[in-house]
Amino acid sequence: MRILHLSMLYPPRIMGGAEKSVALLSEALVAAGHEVAAACITPDGWEEEVRNGVKVYRMPHETDFWPEEWPEHTVLERGVRRFKQQFNVRIEDHFLRVIDDFKPDVVHTHSLLDVSTRVWLAAKERGLPIVHTLRDFDLVCGNAAMFKDGKRCEKRHLKCKAFTFMKEKHHHCVDAVVGVGAGILQSHLDLGYFSHVPSQHRRVIWNPAVVEGIGSDYVKPSMAGKPITFGYLGRINIEKGVGVMLDACRLLPSEGWRLIVAGKEPSESDSLKPRAAGMPVDFVGFIQPKELFDQIDVLIVPSIWAEPLPRTILEAYAAGVPVIGADSGGIPDLIGTDNTDWLYPPNDAAALKARMSRIMQVGRESLPGKDRFLHVLSETTPPQVASRYLELYRSVMARQAQAA
Repeated sequence: MRILHLSMLYPPRIMGGAEKSVALLSEALVAAGHEVAAACITPDGWEEEVRNGVKVYRMPHETDFWPEEWPEHTVLERGVRRFKQQFNVRIEDHFLRVIDDFKPDVVHTHSLLDVSTRVWLAAKERGLPIVHTLRDFDLVCGNAAMFKDGKRCEKRHLKCKAFTFMKEKHHHCVDAVVGVGAGILQSHLDLGYFSHVPSQHRRVIWNPAVVEGIGSDYVKPSMAGKPITFGYLGRINIEKGVGVMLDACRLLPSEGWRLIVAGKEPSESDSLKPRAAGMPVDFVGFIQPKELFDQIDVLIVPSIWAEPLPRTILEAYAAGVPVIGADSGGIPDLIGTDNTDWLYPPNDAAALKARMSRIMQVGRESLPGKDRFLHVLSETTPPQVASRYLELYRSVMARQAQAA
């Protein structure tokens, strides 16, 4: 089978977990004997390369400015760019060129945050079936997070409708839709998206996950003699719940614990470091996941926004590190919807403090090990995820052939 992926970015250029997931899936499909290509946008000119067996097409982004230049522009300039992006016919032409060169049997799109959904029109023009994986809220929300003023959005605001109205029109091109978590799929269905897709082609398939340096023989370094150490890994901002986590820490005793915060802050002016003043909290900047897991007993994933499926949980489980998580988005999918010892209501610092206190009381010897997470890890190996997508591709292609 010839499979063409399309996502905003592809490694080595990475902004988040979506690019890693698409690359892991692509390479697993190659390992299974299929011809695979991946298209993405780039701030540079047109590029083609082969990366780990995957043919990569890097297309000019054809927008007013590259996303990483966002802070350098005014609110008006950002809004104009976001609105115009829906009508980007040049990226549609570029994608037609990719399709005609690679000649896929199926097109699989992912995060289209900065890619016009006109690419779906290109695939339809060539009569190709389209599978789309929901990894964020870019089809329904202007900032792709359904989060505003420190709270999750319960409905689509007028501005978001203006920034996504062509996406709402184009989603009818999609033949199958996948949510990386149950919550994000249901949210789109509730908002009227993908109702045309047959129920058998609406599925939940978790992301693949591999942690560099952590294999089946990984042994976690001893933490003997050290205080119970909590960790956080990811972007350091309000919607990720870092402020709530620091407020929970403020409610803990002054000693007997430590928190390591790994990740990048959006800017010095928006820094959350002052909220940690006087507490045993270390901000260590960007480090590799293994480096953090070697040093902690428990990971905290405190997201307030409905994070579809946090990769950090999968990575922590692979290292045998248990996770306290907010009951938000796809977090309970992985932790267990009834696992009240490890879940707490999002944005509730007192509840998070109670979960952390319980761990301090029972001690690290009572913490669950990797064997408790095998049911999750077995479903998120790249070969297993690839197998699930292959079955869906075949089903969609068969339905299209039958209709023809």
